[in-house]
Amino acid sequence: MNIKLTSGSMLQEIVLPDDHIAGFVRPDNSVGTDVYSDQMIIDSIDNPIGCKKLSERILPNQSIAIVVDDATRPTPTKRILPMLLSKLEALGIDKSKITITIGTGLHRSPTDQEKENILGFTILNSYNVADNDARNPDCFALAGKTSETTSIYLNKRVLDADHVITIGMVKSHAFAGFTGGAKSILPAVASQKTIHENHCFHNIEYPRGVLGSCEMSGTRKGMEAAARLVDPFIINVVLSGNGEIIFVAAGDVVKAHRKAVEIYSKSAMRTVPEEVDIALVFGGHAGSVNFYQALFGCNVVKTTQRPILKKNGTVILFAECREGSGSKLFEKMMPAFPTPEAILTHLSTGEVVDDQWAVQFLATFIRDINVFVVSTGLTRELAEILHVNLFGSAKAAFDEAVKRAPSDYRIAIIENPDVLVVNKE
Repeated sequence: MNIKLTSGSMLQEIVLPDDHIAGFVRPDNSVGTDVYSDQMIIDSIDNPIGCKKLSERILPNQSIAIVVDDATRPTPTKRILPMLLSKLEALGIDKSKITITIGTGLHRSPTDQEKENILGFTILNSYNVADNDARNPDCFALAGKTSETTSIYLNKRVLDADHVITIGMVKSHAFAGFTGGAKSILPAVASQKTIHENHCFHNIEYPRGVLGSCEMSGTRKGMEAAARLVDPFIINVVLSGNGEIIFVAAGDVVKAHRKAVEIYSKSAMRTVPEEVDIALVFGGHAGSVNFYQALFGCNVVKTTQRPILKKNGTVILFAECREGSGSKLFEKMMPAFPTPEAILTHLSTGEVVDDQWAVQFLATFIRDINVFVVSTGLTRELAEILHVNLFGSAKAAFDEAVKRAPSDYRIAIIENPDVLVVNKE
């Protein structure tokens, strides 16, 4: 089989032996081909899943906190938000009663241009807009306690409102199962302390840190318990491969979210008939940016409910990584310990730090499998720091993987891992 591999500006071809291929997995783009019109979006908001309508929840002059995604998600906020604001105005809510918080969690603050891209110029300059400064304790107050986390500290802009409405999107997520739903509360508008408690070693450790299952995910369970403290009305979208809205679920933070997950899963949930010795992963946007995001390709083959890659197998990440590692913590922590086991022991007993989960995943992967990276953005020195094997060509990486595999090796090819959940049948 001749395969054209792409990642950002990288383009290569490779020929793989047909008799060793167990499966070629890509999203099913035939699912949800009907693009939502504005009226269909409005109808979804007017007919919520699992809770009362906005018109039955909101009284005139009450205060509203709206939470939207930051620049790391392609959520079409700029399209949905004007419809929501018009609806709130019709319910007697003045714009002075509305705050819009960009749910950055622990991510960096968006630039002015990114804010305009998210909200649009008019809304950005007409409403009370701020982002979540997770490291400033003065911005947070105790929302309550849950069985999953000792204390939940949320942004006062959200806690002080009579009602909370979130706009998000659903796609696969490395350890919360899927994005969307309660993630618009925790981590989006939570304090650093609360996020660290939710993203602790125990919750990230597989199988509690799982791709493609809300029910198995420890972090998702904690997120949803936290979200119940403010009872948000969510608006979650599912996007097609080219970014068009193909489904909208509005309403209860769990019930509406699960409906969106159900629709998303029709295109994203794919299977391979058997475990494989080699997984070749390419395509999608994430891997073209940096290694931090490219690592998701390992999750797709190793941390789903029924992983397809065997222990001691090889994953080949064809990923441009044009911005390098994408995490200073990678570069600081990975060379500081002699073995992956030493890193994991340190993470399991030490204080939680930002982005710890990515180091935890990487250490687990290099302990259990061979991680090969074909990249023009990683240097040889950086690859050595990360403890991954760097190659200039996919053919060279594949040839080395075959040397490490049994003679009857099996291969899975994964295209566009960003929007996939791959399990063994």
